[in-house]
Amino acid sequence: MPRLPLAARVAGRILHALIGGLMLFAGFGKVSGKAPAEIVEGLAKMGLSSKIGLIGAGEIVAALLMLIPRTMPLGTLAVSGFWGGVICIHMAHAHPYAPWAAALAMTWVGAFLRDPRIFSSTLGGPTAIAPSGASL
Repeated sequence: MPRLPLAARVAGRILHALIGGLMLFAGFGKVSGKAPAEIVEGLAKMGLSSKIGLIGAGEIVAALLMLIPRTMPLGTLAVSGFWGGVICIHMAHAHPYAPWAAALAMTWVGAFLRDPRIFSSTLGGPTAIAPSGASL
């Protein structure tokens, strides 16, 4: 699969920087105990108050994996799982989940723009993504 133009790859990095930045900011707030009161209260209402630090740590790890070029495929998978969990918990409590679905879509679009081969294993293409400049 040919590489996308530079502008598309930059757009993918920007999308991932926005999503990753959001996740890092929110994750560090949860881990440090400085998350806004409404976030803490919302998680408590959903029965997750004892897991706030763990959720924040997972958020940080997933975001970092997605932002590092070499681990971007694994990070995209981890971030997708995170957003899937957010969507499910909001659906289970009859809360709006469209913003989180949009974040998930931005994660996938960003991954595709950064390297379209990320989805090739599901589309019948080669199953490995070589580091930039390397061949399979």
